[in-house]
Amino acid sequence: MMTALLTQYSDVNIIETDDFLAQLPALVCAGNILLVTSKGFTKRGVIGQFIESFGGGFNNNRVRVFDDVTPNPEKTFLENSYSTFADENILTIIALGGGSVIDTAKVFAAMLSYKKLSLEQLLTRKDITCQVNLIAVPTTSGTGAEVTPFATVWESESNSKHSLYGIRPRTAILDPNLTLTLPYSETLYPALDALSHGFESLWNKSKTQLSQEAAISAIELICEALPEVEQDLTDVRARKKLQCAATLAGLAISTTKTAIAHAISYPLTSKYAVPHGLACSFSLLAIIDIVGQKKLDLPSSLFSKVSKLLQRVNFTKQLSPFIKWSEVQDLSKLNFDQSRTGNFIVPVDRALITKILLQSQKLAEVE
Repeated sequence: MMTALLTQYSDVNIIETDDFLAQLPALVCAGNILLVTSKGFTKRGVIGQFIESFGGGFNNNRVRVFDDVTPNPEKTFLENSYSTFADENILTIIALGGGSVIDTAKVFAAMLSYKKLSLEQLLTRKDITCQVNLIAVPTTSGTGAEVTPFATVWESESNSKHSLYGIRPRTAILDPNLTLTLPYSETLYPALDALSHGFESLWNKSKTQLSQEAAISAIELICEALPEVEQDLTDVRARKKLQCAATLAGLAISTTKTAIAHAISYPLTSKYAVPHGLACSFSLLAIIDIVGQKKLDLPSSLFSKVSKLLQRVNFTKQLSPFIKWSEVQDLSKLNFDQSRTGNFIVPVDRALITKILLQSQKLAEVE
């Protein structure tokens, strides 16, 4: 049922499985393979299993491993890392990890596809396409990067971020077993990111009937599955629903891109290190309140479920290790990313930002 629901909305080949390693050999091309992942998978022995799945033992020389991915990948780091394997005839890239891993893999795929262009040049282009075989295996349920055509590249020195457009995976492999060991915070924050994607797509100037259907389906699944996972982090059925929700929400923003909540989130992440899912969701209740249920076309029952779910998060407690509410209110003085604020169905000015931030604090303090 999940696969049928997902494939209604996507050109990406989506495979649902309980054994992602068994799926990979049939999906790779001739030439070398680049596995982009994190140190954690190397330490747990997954890399050895990955290489064994292609035959030839651990020393299979077709496989290159890049496991130095960092959260919120930096532009200079990505450029320097790419130079180490640029000439190695890599025709398949497999991303095994969360959003930062998949974003990193997308950047490498773009640079391998356009070897004569610098990353700086690629970030300014809107006409690039992926010319290598990119396979995404998400290990968190949040970003939807396994189906979106863009990646985020950060520059911390200037507190700025860039978007790479046009690089969409050819295949996404969804294996809920990969999410079973995630602790509560690494389950909650990605789920809030996916929930934000759903709403950002609904209050968006570019929404379509299909993007709206995908967004509402994602929101419904999150409201159903997140409380179940909170009760039992090893509930694989609920984990599968969260994974499907994240992918559906990713498909929705592939059409619309994100909007006001993400514009507000970027300085929180770049300046205060607030986790992305938390940074882009603390304002959701306030924005829902401002936009109104009718404009979002949300069923009353779903509107109630969303409100209860967000009220239980306790955003004051969640934000307090990173930022004070007084600092949150200071965000209203900033200039926000117009490529995101411009997608919002309500005209955005400083007064609206101030209203959203004040209302977010007010609602959080009564949770």
